[in-house]
Amino acid sequence: MRWLKKLLEKTGIIIVVNSIIILVVFVVDGAEGSGKSVMAQQAAYCCDNSFNIDRIVFTPYAFRKAIIAAKQYQAVVYDEAYTGLSSRATMSLINRTLVSMLAEIRQKNLFVFVVMPTFFDLDKYVALWRSRALIHVYTGKNFQRGFFAFFNIDRKKILYVGGKKFYSYGVTKANFIGRFINFYVVDEKEYRKKKKESLIKREKQREEAEMKREVEDAMFIRMISLPKKLQERLGPSLMAEILGISRQWFYIKMKKHDEMKEFE
Repeated sequence: MRWLKKLLEKTGIIIVVNSIIILVVFVVDGAEGSGKSVMAQQAAYCCDNSFNIDRIVFTPYAFRKAIIAAKQYQAVVYDEAYTGLSSRATMSLINRTLVSMLAEIRQKNLFVFVVMPTFFDLDKYVALWRSRALIHVYTGKNFQRGFFAFFNIDRKKILYVGGKKFYSYGVTKANFIGRFINFYVVDEKEYRKKKKESLIKREKQREEAEMKREVEDAMFIRMISLPKKLQERLGPSLMAEILGISRQWFYIKMKKHDEMKEFE
């Protein structure tokens, strides 16, 4: 462990004060199918040879549990990239989870690898000030996997500020580029099974949320289609309560409905 700490400190990847690692959050990004999850697992194992499949997680809830359960200097891989879900809602959840767990990560001196489609979707606070390095995974000629570019904290900042607008990785040179092989440090079958189960669960939750939203919208339309006198007697608070939503959300839906009517 000592030689690894010295190497990481020398390359500017970690900060060490009084022999204690302060904070190590790596971002591993790349296109779908580029091999970024494999790269993240290999890097995690290099930092922590006790790394295992229990510390590869796919959801914010599982990430929190893994961070809380992890021991000092252990590695955790937070793999949100495999679903390809790069919507703003998804990214906001990732960002909030990371920010909320930074204190715990720092206290335990953990190595955390965040796997995602693109570094540029990270919150500015995390991207610039709370991540130590970016490992950008890409494919070579004929979509050959196994290539990566490493950006330390200084070049990562230049990349984020200069490249975010057009999602360009060419605004600054990487500190170095390298190769990695397609080798899983955990049982590949178990990893794929865990990944698949997480994906199925997430898809089910998404469908349930979508169905709930459709029912809520239908009930809302029926509610505001009631005679005006009845609506006045019920009032916004009671109508919101009947619909099972907050009064604030009821007003937001009313505003959106009125705006849509203007275009009809």
